Amino acid sequence: MKVASAVVVLLVSLLAWAGKPALAAEVAPGMPTDPRLLATAQLEEAQAHHIGTLGYLYGFPMVDLLQNMYLETRRIDGSRFVQVPINHFHRSAQLVTPATSAGLRAPNSDTLYLRGWFDLKDEPVVIRAPDTAGRYYTLAITDFRSEVQHVGRRNTGTSQRDFVLVGPAFAGELPAELTAVHVPTHQAWILGRVLVSGPQDLAAASAELEGFEAVPLSQWRQGVRRTPAADELPTGEPWRPTETLEFFATLNWWLRDNPRAAAEEALLAQFDAVGFGPGVIFDAGKLSEATVRGLRRAIDDARAMLRAASRRPLTDVRNGWMFPLALGRYGHDYLMRATVAFGGYANLPEETVYAALTGDAQGRPLTGDRDHVLRFPAGSRPPAGAFWSLSAYRNADFSFMENPAGRYSVGDHFPDFRTAADGSFTIRISQRPPQDPLENWLPVGEGPFYLIMRIYEPGPEVLDGRYAPPAIE
Repeated sequence: MKVASAVVVLLVSLLAWAGKPALAAEVAPGMPTDPRLLATAQLEEAQAHHIGTLGYLYGFPMVDLLQNMYLETRRIDGSRFVQVPINHFHRSAQLVTPATSAGLRAPNSDTLYLRGWFDLKDEPVVIRAPDTAGRYYTLAITDFRSEVQHVGRRNTGTSQRDFVLVGPAFAGELPAELTAVHVPTHQAWILGRVLVSGPQDLAAASAELEGFEAVPLSQWRQGVRRTPAADELPTGEPWRPTETLEFFATLNWWLRDNPRAAAEEALLAQFDAVGFGPGVIFDAGKLSEATVRGLRRAIDDARAMLRAASRRPLTDVRNGWMFPLALGRYGHDYLMRATVAFGGYANLPEETVYAALTGDAQGRPLTGDRDHVLRFPAGSRPPAGAFWSLSAYRNADFSFMENPAGRYSVGDHFPDFRTAADGSFTIRISQRPPQDPLENWLPVGEGPFYLIMRIYEPGPEVLDGRYAPPAIE
């Protein structure tokens, strides 16, 4: 009797609701004029819009990583600097400049980069790290949910070591001499970094970089220890799905192809309801016009949210420096996960802390039209177990700023870094070199910019809030 009463109440409510447009959404051209059909279309559009917005934020890292994997493992109209077959490494023999950033967002200019895309569905891949004799290196192993693991100087040392990336489909035994790194998705991205201590050190660092190898487990078992010869790269067309309905088709494929994460069943069921969850096959042609409109609106609104989220103030601010410490482990914080991916991927905080400064003490944006100075008193050097550096980036596109000196970072790992006898030092951020020969110079170009201080292997006082860089003058 209670069920029947509830159904009657629901039907009466729906009939009353259907008599007028009940949602605030505008009536789009081509929508039905019948009040009941109009209410249904408005409901479908609103549902697709709200669930689609959440789905976009949830799935942005997966689709963004798939896009980058596609673009960097194919020959596409010569527009990409990094082109490497899947399960191989691309080694950058030069430090990053504005002309060679190759799609990296806010890169550093202190290390040589090692990049590789790995498909672990068929078998694991062995990663050989050479003996770097104490030289700093790290391999950031990112799964396609954007969760990060590290191997390298901080946690596994610098002696020669063989690791093995193990995907969720593997069920066999692993050789005892391999150190397993379990990856919960079928795809993984490695971004490695090898320290370069100034121009005179570039050749030695580049030689160390050549020692990193990637070998499928089956070939490693046969005694292969060097990266096998690469096949010819497949050709492809430019592909950028993040701003069209192709986003939901791509996310749908990925969700159907990969194991589900824990405690996400209810969320994924909502995605199913509007056509892109793992329980259905996305086909925009079979969706209602209202659902398609809602999903298109969702893309625009979600991207607007990401732009806004990337500019919102953080709670951990020290002398104007923002310390984003919740990186690399996101759990169910999908907005944070997507926001970090939108601006560039990051190491775990215990590996690297990225402190950002966007304005001066008066709240004015940093700009090349003015000189800025950072004065570090004695005892205020950034606590870094490895090294630290400071870089400037254009606000508009997260890229280095062109400058005549061709210098894109400053830090105490460079031999010409100037420090006073008491340990204090000064960094001038300006278009022109400083007149004081004791000042360290970080050149910038014209227009607005922001600063990132990287602290590699940060000390505990960085992670617990006790350390604060000086305010900018």
